[in-house]
Amino acid sequence: MAIARRFNAPVTELRFNPDVTGLLQQYTERGRTDLTAADVRAYAATMTRNAGADQLRYEGATTVHDVPGRRQATAPVEAAAHFSFV
Repeated sequence: MAIARRFNAPVTELRFNPDVTGLLQQYTERGRTDLTAADVRAYAATMTRNAGADQLRYEGATTVHDVPGRRQATAPVEAAAHFSFV
């Protein structure tokens, strides 16, 4: 944000849904050993509290886009196709 402000550039943020069930499923599927389920839950709680679209705009984001994911039956490659930054 500071760099964008310095150059008077707009900031576009992509927001990933902090759905605890989906995050825990990804955590299990990936076999992560550097995190615990409690870490995943804490991350989701933090994101829910601090990364709402209104909060991000308040902090200086010009545009906030929610990235579709599993809850919308969207594969990562399909989600990526929704966005183009040129």
